[in-house]
Amino acid sequence: MDNSIPEETSFVPSELYEVLARIAASSQITTADQAVLRKAFLEDQLNEEEHRVVDRLHRALLKGRIKVV
Repeated sequence: MDNSIPEETSFVPSELYEVLARIAASSQITTADQAVLRKAFLEDQLNEEEHRVVDRLHRALLKGRIKVV
């Protein structure tokens, strides 16, 4: 698993779905995953459904269901 922080590039929507699926499957979030999510928010590229999914992810993180690695 590559935990390196990705280079600063523009947001790619398919990358978000890959990251969300990986986090859901592993119950872990890496610094690279965090960088993808941060990039999506900073570029204001999330639609309403994606916002809901990320909000659920955030709640799971706060409740300890997802570990930061």
